[in-house]
Amino acid sequence: MTGPTAIEGGAGEAEAPATAAGQAGAKPDRIIHYTQDYSDALVWERESPTHRKRDKVALFAAFFAGLGLLKMLSGVMTDLAPLHSVPVAAVLMALPFALVILLQRRDLHQRAQRRADQRTGARLEIWGDRLVEYRDDRKEPLAFGALALREVRETEGHVFLSTGREVMIVPTRAFVNPAAKAAFAAEWQAKIA
Repeated sequence: MTGPTAIEGGAGEAEAPATAAGQAGAKPDRIIHYTQDYSDALVWERESPTHRKRDKVALFAAFFAGLGLLKMLSGVMTDLAPLHSVPVAAVLMALPFALVILLQRRDLHQRAQRRADQRTGARLEIWGDRLVEYRDDRKEPLAFGALALREVRETEGHVFLSTGREVMIVPTRAFVNPAAKAAFAAEWQAKIA
Protein backbone atom coordinates (compact mmCIF):
# COMPACT_ATOMS: atom_id res chain seq x y z
CA MET A 1 0.00 0.00 0.00
CA THR A 2 1.37 3.41 -0.82
CA GLY A 3 1.16 6.33 1.55
CA PRO A 4 0.34 6.13 5.25
CA THR A 5 -0.35 2.78 6.85
CA ALA A 6 -3.82 1.83 7.94
CA ILE A 7 -4.85 2.29 11.56
CA GLU A 8 -5.09 -1.22 13.04
CA GLY A 9 -8.50 -2.21 14.35
CA GLY A 10 -9.95 1.26 14.16
CA ALA A 11 -10.19 4.07 11.78
CA GLY A 12 -10.68 7.64 11.25
CA GLU A 13 -10.14 10.36 8.79
CA ALA A 14 -6.71 11.82 8.27
CA GLU A 15 -5.10 14.64 6.40
CA ALA A 16 -4.85 13.90 2.69
CA PRO A 17 -1.38 13.34 1.23
CA ALA A 18 -0.65 13.88 -2.44
CA THR A 19 -1.47 10.84 -4.57
CA ALA A 20 -0.91 9.58 -8.07
CA ALA A 21 -4.67 9.05 -8.40
CA GLY A 22 -5.27 12.76 -8.87
CA GLN A 23 -3.55 15.44 -10.80
CA ALA A 24 0.01 16.30 -9.86
CA GLY A 25 -0.07 17.97 -6.46
CA ALA A 26 -3.81 17.47 -6.06
CA LYS A 27 -5.08 16.04 -2.80
CA PRO A 28 -8.20 14.01 -2.07
CA ASP A 29 -10.97 15.62 -0.05
CA ARG A 30 -10.66 12.98 2.69
CA ILE A 31 -8.85 9.75 3.45
CA ILE A 32 -10.28 6.96 5.56
CA HIS A 33 -8.08 4.20 6.99
CA TYR A 34 -9.48 0.84 8.06
CA THR A 35 -8.89 -2.89 7.99
CA GLN A 36 -10.76 -5.54 6.05
CA ASP A 37 -10.90 -9.25 6.67
CA TYR A 38 -12.70 -12.44 5.71
CA SER A 39 -15.79 -11.58 7.78
CA ASP A 40 -16.26 -8.30 5.86
CA ALA A 41 -15.98 -10.14 2.53
CA LEU A 42 -18.40 -12.81 3.76
CA VAL A 43 -21.05 -10.18 4.53
CA TRP A 44 -20.76 -8.78 0.99
CA GLU A 45 -20.90 -12.21 -0.61
CA ARG A 46 -24.16 -12.87 1.27
CA GLU A 47 -25.55 -9.45 0.24
CA SER A 48 -24.39 -9.49 -3.40
CA PRO A 49 -27.48 -9.12 -5.62
CA THR A 50 -25.91 -11.18 -8.41
CA HIS A 51 -25.27 -14.18 -6.22
CA ARG A 52 -28.57 -13.90 -4.38
CA LYS A 53 -30.48 -14.12 -7.68
CA ARG A 54 -28.37 -17.06 -8.82
CA ASP A 55 -28.88 -18.85 -5.49
CA LYS A 56 -32.66 -18.41 -5.66
CA VAL A 57 -32.74 -19.85 -9.17
CA ALA A 58 -30.63 -22.82 -8.02
CA LEU A 59 -32.99 -23.51 -5.11
CA PHE A 60 -35.98 -23.31 -7.44
CA ALA A 61 -34.26 -25.77 -9.82
CA ALA A 62 -33.48 -28.08 -6.86
CA PHE A 63 -37.18 -28.22 -6.03
CA PHE A 64 -37.98 -29.41 -9.54
CA ALA A 65 -35.04 -31.83 -9.45
CA GLY A 66 -36.54 -33.28 -6.27
CA LEU A 67 -39.88 -33.71 -8.00
CA GLY A 68 -38.14 -35.40 -10.93
CA LEU A 69 -36.22 -37.72 -8.62
CA LEU A 70 -39.41 -38.62 -6.81
CA LYS A 71 -41.23 -39.33 -10.08
CA MET A 72 -38.31 -41.37 -11.42
CA LEU A 73 -38.13 -43.50 -8.28
CA SER A 74 -41.90 -43.80 -7.78
CA GLY A 75 -41.99 -47.11 -9.66
CA VAL A 76 -39.32 -48.58 -7.36
CA MET A 77 -41.05 -47.21 -4.28
CA THR A 78 -44.39 -48.90 -5.07
CA ASP A 79 -42.65 -52.28 -5.43
CA LEU A 80 -40.86 -51.87 -2.10
CA ALA A 81 -43.57 -51.24 0.49
CA PRO A 82 -41.24 -49.79 3.20
CA LEU A 83 -40.10 -47.11 0.71
CA HIS A 84 -43.65 -46.14 -0.22
CA SER A 85 -44.27 -43.52 2.48
CA VAL A 86 -44.51 -39.79 2.93
CA PRO A 87 -41.27 -39.52 4.98
CA VAL A 88 -39.24 -41.30 2.28
CA ALA A 89 -40.82 -39.09 -0.39
CA ALA A 90 -39.92 -36.01 1.67
CA VAL A 91 -36.30 -37.19 1.98
CA LEU A 92 -36.08 -37.80 -1.77
CA MET A 93 -37.51 -34.33 -2.44
CA ALA A 94 -35.04 -32.77 -0.01
CA LEU A 95 -31.88 -34.44 -1.37
CA PRO A 96 -31.30 -32.08 -4.34
CA PHE A 97 -32.28 -29.10 -2.18
CA ALA A 98 -29.75 -30.09 0.52
CA LEU A 99 -27.04 -30.66 -2.09
CA VAL A 100 -27.61 -27.21 -3.61
CA ILE A 101 -27.47 -25.56 -0.17
CA LEU A 102 -24.19 -27.33 0.63
CA LEU A 103 -22.68 -26.27 -2.70
CA GLN A 104 -23.88 -22.68 -2.24
CA ARG A 105 -22.33 -22.49 1.24
CA ARG A 106 -19.02 -23.80 -0.06
CA ASP A 107 -19.11 -21.34 -2.97
CA LEU A 108 -19.97 -18.47 -0.60
CA HIS A 109 -16.98 -19.18 1.64
CA GLN A 110 -14.62 -19.61 -1.33
CA ARG A 111 -15.71 -16.28 -2.85
CA ALA A 112 -15.22 -14.52 0.49
CA GLN A 113 -11.80 -16.11 0.90
CA ARG A 114 -10.73 -14.99 -2.57
CA ARG A 115 -11.90 -11.45 -1.81
CA ALA A 116 -10.12 -11.18 1.57
CA ASP A 117 -8.53 -14.26 3.08
CA GLN A 118 -6.74 -12.42 5.87
CA ARG A 119 -6.85 -9.14 7.76
CA THR A 120 -5.45 -6.38 5.58
CA GLY A 121 -5.04 -2.65 5.85
CA ALA A 122 -6.95 -0.37 3.50
CA ARG A 123 -6.99 3.32 2.66
CA LEU A 124 -9.91 4.95 0.89
CA GLU A 125 -9.25 8.25 -0.83
CA ILE A 126 -12.41 10.27 -1.33
CA TRP A 127 -12.20 12.70 -4.20
CA GLY A 128 -15.03 14.91 -5.38
CA ASP A 129 -16.36 12.49 -7.99
CA ARG A 130 -14.41 9.29 -7.38
CA LEU A 131 -13.20 6.84 -4.78
CA VAL A 132 -9.80 5.15 -4.80
CA GLU A 133 -9.16 2.22 -2.48
CA TYR A 134 -5.63 1.00 -1.74
CA ARG A 135 -5.23 -2.32 0.05
CA ASP A 136 -2.11 -3.97 1.42
CA ASP A 137 -2.94 -7.22 -0.39
CA ARG A 138 -3.56 -5.60 -3.79
CA LYS A 139 -0.92 -4.24 -6.16
CA GLU A 140 -3.23 -1.88 -8.00
CA PRO A 141 -5.78 0.44 -6.39
CA LEU A 142 -9.48 -0.01 -7.05
CA ALA A 143 -10.99 3.21 -8.39
CA PHE A 144 -14.65 4.05 -9.02
CA GLY A 145 -16.00 7.20 -10.58
CA ALA A 146 -19.43 8.36 -9.46
CA LEU A 147 -20.81 7.52 -12.91
CA ALA A 148 -19.58 3.90 -12.65
CA LEU A 149 -21.35 3.22 -9.35
CA ARG A 150 -24.55 1.21 -9.63
CA GLU A 151 -25.37 0.65 -5.97
CA VAL A 152 -24.58 2.04 -2.55
CA ARG A 153 -25.86 -0.24 0.19
CA GLU A 154 -25.62 0.67 3.86
CA THR A 155 -26.00 -2.09 6.45
CA GLU A 156 -25.46 -2.04 10.17
CA GLY A 157 -21.84 -3.11 9.80
CA HIS A 158 -20.79 -1.86 6.35
CA VAL A 159 -21.19 0.45 3.40
CA PHE A 160 -20.94 -1.38 0.07
CA LEU A 161 -20.20 0.59 -3.09
CA SER A 162 -20.66 -1.54 -6.20
CA THR A 163 -20.26 -1.08 -9.92
CA GLY A 164 -21.95 -4.41 -10.57
CA ARG A 165 -18.58 -6.06 -11.21
CA GLU A 166 -16.39 -4.72 -8.41
CA VAL A 167 -17.17 -3.68 -4.87
CA MET A 168 -15.60 -1.54 -2.17
CA ILE A 169 -16.39 -2.79 1.32
CA VAL A 170 -16.10 -0.07 3.95
CA PRO A 171 -16.75 -1.40 7.46
CA THR A 172 -18.49 0.69 10.10
CA ARG A 173 -15.26 0.75 12.12
CA ALA A 174 -13.80 2.99 9.38
CA PHE A 175 -16.04 5.86 10.46
CA VAL A 176 -15.82 8.09 13.50
CA ASN A 177 -19.49 7.43 14.35
CA PRO A 178 -22.69 6.05 12.79
CA ALA A 179 -23.71 9.52 11.61
CA ALA A 180 -20.48 9.82 9.59
CA LYS A 181 -21.17 6.43 8.00
CA ALA A 182 -24.75 7.41 7.13
CA ALA A 183 -23.57 10.73 5.68
CA PHE A 184 -20.94 8.98 3.54
CA ALA A 185 -23.49 6.48 2.20
CA ALA A 186 -26.04 9.22 1.51
CA GLU A 187 -23.44 11.38 -0.25
CA TRP A 188 -22.49 8.62 -2.70
CA GLN A 189 -26.06 7.43 -3.12
CA ALA A 190 -27.02 10.96 -4.18
CA LYS A 191 -24.25 10.96 -6.79
CA ILE A 192 -25.68 7.91 -8.56
CA ALA A 193 -29.38 8.75 -8.18
